[in-house]
Amino acid sequence: MKNEKYNRGDSTKAHSPCVPLLVLSSFFLLAASFSPAFGQPAFRVYPTVVATPEGGDVNVLVIQTDHEHFELRVPKEYGVQVRQIDLSIVFTSQSGSSIITLKMTTNYAGALPKMEALRDQVAQKYPTASLVQTSPCITSCGTGLLFDLFQPVAGNLTMRIRDGYLAFPEGSFEFTLLCDLREYDKNRLSFAWLLNSFRLQPQSVTKKL
Repeated sequence: MKNEKYNRGDSTKAHSPCVPLLVLSSFFLLAASFSPAFGQPAFRVYPTVVATPEGGDVNVLVIQTDHEHFELRVPKEYGVQVRQIDLSIVFTSQSGSSIITLKMTTNYAGALPKMEALRDQVAQKYPTASLVQTSPCITSCGTGLLFDLFQPVAGNLTMRIRDGYLAFPEGSFEFTLLCDLREYDKNRLSFAWLLNSFRLQPQSVTKKL
């Protein structure tokens, strides 16, 4: 199945190979490879444009599950790729120094496990990383758990990982930022912007879709 791409913008232009992008992509694909491909719930993603109260338009993605409609804003200067095979959306920065993923699963339907249990699962997912902090994962759709890690990689590089989880009645969403440590301060703002924009659509909007 082909992956869908939206809002690529300048990121579709030819450019020289980027080591951080290759490293980040390898980590993302490794994590995605453990996802089941059978018995998947509904996961439909389509783009729209919304006018802001401040003036101007923003690119928005609507996510339709079996029973809910969510939406989020596309971070500025990021391209978008929908991976239907593992129910995820990949946002890649134009510089190649950052990847943000949103992934839906049927895990933790209704409520996340206790922080200690989820922390242990995250540590198993990134066995060579150092877990440095746990904090609330705040979105406009509710609050979950967020884990910060440092990951050494080849070439004397260090990656920062922010791995956030949010439960909803049908399962959970995982939000992950992977970026070069040197670009962390810039890219964490894009990650926070995406989290803040993630919300459940009002029923009045959903009925029109």
